Parts: sequence; structure tokens; C-alpha cells
Amino acid sequence: MTLEEAIRILRSPEGRDETKRVYLLRRAVEWAEITIRSGDVSRKDAEAIVDAVAARAEDLFPGSEATFAIVYGFRLKRVIAETYGQGN
Repeated sequence: MTLEEAIRILRSPEGRDETKRVYLLRRAVEWAEITIRSGDVSRKDAEAIVDAVAARAEDLFPGSEATFAIVYGFRLKRVIAETYGQGN
């Protein structure tokens, strides 16, 4: 794919929609990480936040549960472990 082809795809209505959904998911993950790292929520609430972000990912990208688990789930679980310890 050439640069021009990539730009044409990103500027298409479908490309713009996908870019927006990726942005929204990335912001949700960043918010979750910041909130969890602050330590101002309980471990149970932190885990609920991760579940809520996973549900948001599924809303934005239907059928993305496994992809979310690989791309963001491990990252957020690591943040929980670093903030609260390994737990159960």
C-alpha cells in the first residue's frame, strides 16, 4: 500500500469512523490506567473498570473480546498487579 492509498482510506468516511473509534478506545484505556495507578479505587473497583473498558471495546469493535484481552487486557491487569500486588 502506498502512502497516498493509506491517506485516501483514512480520509474516507469508513476510515474516519474507525480512527474515531480507535481514539475513543485508547482514551478509555488511558483513563483506566491513570485511575487504577492513582490507587484511589479499591482493587475490586479497578477490576470493574477493566471490565467496563472491555465492554466499551466490544461496543466500538464488535467481536473484539480476544483482541482486547491481548492488546489491552494484559496491560491493565499488569497495572492492577503493580498497584495492588498480585492478589488472587
